[in-house]
Amino acid sequence: MSINSLLRWFLTLLIIVIACVFCYIRYNAYFRNPWTRDGMVQAEVVQIAARVSGQVKAVHVRDNQFVKAGDPLFDLDDRSARVAVAQAEANLRQKQAVAQSARDKAGRDERLRRDAPGAISSETFQQVADQLLSAEADVAVAQAQLEQARLDLDFTHIAAPVNGYITNLTVQPGTMSTAYRPLVALINADSFRVDAFFRETQIRDFRPGDPALVTLMTYSNVPLEATVESVGWGIARENGSTGEQLLPSVSPTFEWIRLAQRIPVRLRLGALPKGIELRAGTTASVLVRVHPEDTAASIPPLPTIGQ
Repeated sequence: MSINSLLRWFLTLLIIVIACVFCYIRYNAYFRNPWTRDGMVQAEVVQIAARVSGQVKAVHVRDNQFVKAGDPLFDLDDRSARVAVAQAEANLRQKQAVAQSARDKAGRDERLRRDAPGAISSETFQQVADQLLSAEADVAVAQAQLEQARLDLDFTHIAAPVNGYITNLTVQPGTMSTAYRPLVALINADSFRVDAFFRETQIRDFRPGDPALVTLMTYSNVPLEATVESVGWGIARENGSTGEQLLPSVSPTFEWIRLAQRIPVRLRLGALPKGIELRAGTTASVLVRVHPEDTAASIPPLPTIGQ
């Protein structure tokens, strides 16, 4: 056999060995540590609604703007609310005057009864005392009405309850707002997470606190550190759900090949590298390191081809 033939055989064998080593590394990375491409960045959405009805007077934000907790979002026309506050204040003063008059009369009757026993009957004295109690109760009601009117005035100014991003802003000045009807969606910037859906055959060894690697389709070359926060305890079923006439709904067909169900796994992301921005609904691949001896450095980044 010539030297060229030996060299070709050696190169072929070397390529096969390298391929086997590569496959072995991949096997350790992706079979010892379950992974899925069925992941998604999620965040809590706060639906902002006014607590009183009215016409939108001013909008202080623009679409996709970042706002901090307490920043003004929009204002309603507060003229009616201010009139209600003035009426409640006047009503309170009136009730206080009536209560003061009843208090003075009760005081005079008490002194008269003490200085001249029998000058006033017990029935009359009790009626005056009851009138005083009623007047004081009216004052308490008027105070509550004034507080409610002031709250309604405050509710015409809507501020951000959390740090977040305004999304799909459509409200404009002149829009009629109905109480408790959401007008603005605010994505909570402090609630970003990743929800991954693993096959039921993969989650047997999952435990809260297990480290994980997350690869976002947006940043396919930057694996992110994450931690398993929880594993779902149930998913909705199709067969057996209640159908017509409260009877179970059952599919008439049965597939011999049974696909493993997908179970949701929630992951908490660690500190994000500079330049990484999370957006709710974007795609993510997730690998969970269920073997503590497999460090992050020993696991290559998740594949991105076809992601």
